Amino acid sequence: MITLSDGTETIELPEDLNWSDRHWSPVAQAFTRSVTGKPIIQEAASQQGRPITLEPPTGGGWMLASNEPQITDWHDTPGQKLTLDYHGEIHAVQFRHHDGQGYESTPVRYVIQPAQDPSHQVIPTFRFITVEP
Repeated sequence: MITLSDGTETIELPEDLNWSDRHWSPVAQAFTRSVTGKPIIQEAASQQGRPITLEPPTGGGWMLASNEPQITDWHDTPGQKLTLDYHGEIHAVQFRHHDGQGYESTPVRYVIQPAQDPSHQVIPTFRFITVEP
């Protein structure tokens, strides 16, 4: 199960969303050269800031569009911290705005009045970054 919560509201996300950037190195590195040409390498372990991108698989990942107003409210609130439960792995996250849209979706089919169709579905993509809880 995949869920997203602010502690009050919880939304169940599609089970088959793929964590596409799961293989991530926590090592941050800066590389420059001195005036003599010697490399200057600085490294440290990242404390937070792990990217978590949840993308739909081909032909899957559908979600009811009725979840979008709450997701959009969270997305459009600066500094909104959320709890992501990705199949039992718990992460404190925020939407990743510095890297494009933190949330976007595509309708499964286009309808004239989607708000009046309770079965209307979208294909979502979520971009998060881990933060301190």
